[in-house]
Amino acid sequence: MKHLFLLVASFAISYTGYAQSPLNKTVSVDADRQSLAQVLDNISMQGGFHFSYVKEFIHDDSLVTIHVTDKSVKQVLDILFQGNFQFREIGNQIIIQPGTSAKEKWFVVSGHVNDAHTGKPINNASVYERVQLISTMTNEQGYFRIRLRERERSATMLTVSKELYRDTIMLLTAGHDQEVNANIKPAPPIQLSIVDVSQHSHVEQTMFGKFFLSSRQRMQSLNLSDFFTKQPYQYSLVPALGTHGKIGSQVINKFSLNLIGGYTAGLSGVELAGVFNIDQKDVKWVQAAGVFNIVGGHLTGVQIAGVHNHTMDSLKGVQAAGVSNVLKHGFRGVQLSGVYNQTGSDSKGAQFSGAINHTAGTTEGIQAAGAINVSRGTVHGAQMAGAINYGQGIGGAQIAGAVNVNIDTTNGAQIAGAINYTKSVKGVQIAGAVNVAIDTVSGAQISGVVNYTRVLKGVQIGIVNYADSSDGYSIGLFSFVRRGYHQVQVYTNEVLDLNIAYKSGNRKLYSLLLAGVSLSDKHAYSFGYGIGHEFKLKSANTISTELTSQALYVGNWNSTNSMARLQIAWNHRLTKNINLFAGPSFTVYYSDKHDVSDPDHEIKVPRHYSPFDLGGGVTAWFGWHIGIGFF
Repeated sequence: MKHLFLLVASFAISYTGYAQSPLNKTVSVDADRQSLAQVLDNISMQGGFHFSYVKEFIHDDSLVTIHVTDKSVKQVLDILFQGNFQFREIGNQIIIQPGTSAKEKWFVVSGHVNDAHTGKPINNASVYERVQLISTMTNEQGYFRIRLRERERSATMLTVSKELYRDTIMLLTAGHDQEVNANIKPAPPIQLSIVDVSQHSHVEQTMFGKFFLSSRQRMQSLNLSDFFTKQPYQYSLVPALGTHGKIGSQVINKFSLNLIGGYTAGLSGVELAGVFNIDQKDVKWVQAAGVFNIVGGHLTGVQIAGVHNHTMDSLKGVQAAGVSNVLKHGFRGVQLSGVYNQTGSDSKGAQFSGAINHTAGTTEGIQAAGAINVSRGTVHGAQMAGAINYGQGIGGAQIAGAVNVNIDTTNGAQIAGAINYTKSVKGVQIAGAVNVAIDTVSGAQISGVVNYTRVLKGVQIGIVNYADSSDGYSIGLFSFVRRGYHQVQVYTNEVLDLNIAYKSGNRKLYSLLLAGVSLSDKHAYSFGYGIGHEFKLKSANTISTELTSQALYVGNWNSTNSMARLQIAWNHRLTKNINLFAGPSFTVYYSDKHDVSDPDHEIKVPRHYSPFDLGGGVTAWFGWHIGIGFF
């Protein structure tokens, strides 16, 4: 509470300068046998303010007659209520309360609270009257003093509560000042092991609770953790300064208005605050604050804060904050924040934040963040982040500007600007740089650079593809299957005397890296890439079909020379690691010889016979190749 002094003072100064006191405003009333409610409405309309009162004390359906001109509101009210009520101003409200009239008297009860076993005084024990909602606390000497209203009943009950002690009730004779002492006994030892005697977490222990609530208010809540009551409404300036006084923290309201901040037991209606709302238990329907809301129980409905919402149980509805939302457990609905959302359990709905979403359980719905999404369970829906997504199972999609991480199976899609990582893929991985599946891919991996998996049962498309074993297709510049098809071939053909090829992949689809050289006086060189498929025959024989593309240097860097070859080969295994192959080929050759400085230096392609001229520098011919393969 001490942290609010400056804020309260500023509010009071600005308010007094803003408008005339409602009780000092001038009104005129002319009523003959009208209901009290109508007369009060007439006065409030003239003065531009509102009345608040409890119908248990004021029967506003009773008929009254009054004729006054240019009188202050205070004078008119004294005439209406014959001086039996008192009036308090809070902002633009006039609260009508029973006063110290002849019909209603007050009396004082004082005394000491001691430990029944040791006789020592007990500090910070709560002494309260349940019906009138009036309370006080003992000082260091165990002394208390409480002022009570005399009611029609001749007896009054005071309750003494203290954490880790049994509640003690004192039955008093009402109507006169008196002094009583209470000796309270410790609670049974079995209760000493229970630190939190409430079914809800303590809002007083949060950062905001410690800052905005005084130590005595926090102690009062611990003392009265078993006492809660309900009222239709409450108004307060700050905690403990409102219609329910110091015991307002134990009242559940249907309507709550806190000009700066309020500290109540709970809500089943609407709660509004200029700065903050703090509720110990469940909140239903609508809670809105300029800065922050804290709820110790469940939230059902809508929670809106300019900065921060903190619900210490679960949410069913909408939580929206300018900076952050925090839930101890899960939610069904929507979380909206400018920076950060946190959920301690499963979420069903949508999380939207400007920076980070964090769910400690399963996500059923959407996580969308400007930077990072984290779900420590399976995502049945979608994660969309500007930078990073993390999940423990995907049944939908992960879409990130940089990195997706899923430590379990991806049943759907991973799409990232840089890197995708998952255990298994039953769908598709698309990355600008790298895809990694540490187990099985039963779908597709498409990357700008590298694809990696242990078992491939689908398709890999990338510059470099790696699989430990493959029953699928790897398409790229270099595809390596550790337990797949590997062969190094040395051969000759009608174009170049010596050629070397490396094959890697599986027999369904393998890749070839090619290089060749002419051993004549005029050297020619080639390098290229190809893909192939092998057909299994009986015994040790196979037929391979390959399509390759090669670039050639034939003695002049100023010309472009390339050829595409379709070649078929019969393969016969001589030993376990050596095979002989030979077969025909068909070649399409393109050469650009518009700028040739030394034609005699160039090598003729092909060298031994004339090709078919297809025009535009394109020729074609039928050829051959023969060689030996290893591994």
